[in-house]
Amino acid sequence: MRTIYTMLRVPNLLIIAFTFLLLRYFVFIPVYGAYSIISGMQSLHYMLMITSTILIAAAGYISNDYFDVLTDQVNKPEKQYIGIQMKAGTALSTSVFFSLIAVSLGSWLSILTQSSLPGLLLLTALTVAWLYALTLKKSFLWGNIAVAGMSAGTIAMAWLIENQCSQVQDEPFRIITGIISAISIFAFLLHFLREIVKDIEDMEGDSLINCRSLPLEKGIPFTKTILIVFTAITLLFLVIAQIYLAQYGKNIAVIWLLICVQVPLLYFIKSLTKANTKTDYHKLSTLLKWIMLGGMGSIIAGQF
Repeated sequence: MRTIYTMLRVPNLLIIAFTFLLLRYFVFIPVYGAYSIISGMQSLHYMLMITSTILIAAAGYISNDYFDVLTDQVNKPEKQYIGIQMKAGTALSTSVFFSLIAVSLGSWLSILTQSSLPGLLLLTALTVAWLYALTLKKSFLWGNIAVAGMSAGTIAMAWLIENQCSQVQDEPFRIITGIISAISIFAFLLHFLREIVKDIEDMEGDSLINCRSLPLEKGIPFTKTILIVFTAITLLFLVIAQIYLAQYGKNIAVIWLLICVQVPLLYFIKSLTKANTKTDYHKLSTLLKWIMLGGMGSIIAGQF
């Protein structure tokens, strides 16, 4: 059971589901209520979208572990289960099974909503997940962009499918699109940062498969500089978001972002400059994950 729990990254899957629910109940429905709009996406439709997305993520995690057996022997031997506690063939077939179920649910959602968009978006997400496991993770930056893009794309996808069903127009459309765009941008930047930090952490194992990660290609000092630049960009966007929120009296959200996102990001920069061991970079990766959760909390804080 622990093997399955670890391989599926259950906490990550729960975060995906929680994010979808936050968007529905703290973004879409409140705006709909303010403008007397009835959502065209029923609870069943939304749950199908969540379930399909979770299965795609689970398939991606397992396939990634399957193709990472060699590097995991070096990078994280304590978390290597394929070939030890689970046969490689079983892992691959499980990933394929999850993928097929995800596509089936996406197709069902398209039939229920009478739109090809849900099925196409979910199929695209699945394709990117498999491409990452097969080739992109070894390429220069494209693997980082793919992971960050999938994270941001998942948020955008929720709104694209929701709006396809509800056909929101004019002011409420602009409000929700603005919120979703901001959340997606922050999701992309934070995941991009975390993926690069993980690349530094995994340099030893990645070198065995000729992975062209940023630290292996350009060195750690240059990679740290890139991380600091992108962190500064993220902080700048946060300030812009806070100014916008303050104009609408969302002071609790402003304070929340300051305490739970900006201050930790400044601490991240300070810690990054001193980091020089695998353990240091693992702690930085974990810190960024907590910062992401802090950013999600701003969706709730924005209601007050």
